[in-house]
Amino acid sequence: GYYDAGDNVKFGLPMAFTVTMMSWSIIEYGKQMASIGELGHALDAVKWGTDYFIKAHPEPNVLYGEVGDGNTDHYCWQRPEDMTTDRRAYKISPSNPGSDLAGETAAAMAAASIVFRRTNSAYSRELLQHAYQLFDFADKYRGKYDSSITVAQKYYRSISGYNDELLWAA
Repeated sequence: GYYDAGDNVKFGLPMAFTVTMMSWSIIEYGKQMASIGELGHALDAVKWGTDYFIKAHPEPNVLYGEVGDGNTDHYCWQRPEDMTTDRRAYKISPSNPGSDLAGETAAAMAAASIVFRRTNSAYSRELLQHAYQLFDFADKYRGKYDSSITVAQKYYRSISGYNDELLWAA
């Protein structure tokens, strides 16, 4: 997955938004990217994110939404390979919902499934399966992710709630 800013925190909500936007950029402008030899790089960038999301979604109703803690990691300026600080992973689940996080991640997986439909159909189907599961999870167990992953509140608070992400995911 992608680290946020110059520290070593992986925040799932902005990462999912980024992967969604990168995917839609390829869907809309892939031919132009290909004409200048950059489509492969764009596909690699999306796949880096979606490979991480697949690992972060080990069960239909579980999604890891943050790795690390902004309160401590913002003081850590070193290569991730050299880190020795605690790398706690935070997740959403039925008892700790996060419809906005699961919905945005579902949108990222669904958009990426369109991107890879022609070039890697098996991967596209896998992404779509995760997208369906994540949407069902987000819709069935409704709640704001920052009420479950409270360490995200200082950095990526869920201000508008989760309805927009549910609609986006649908």
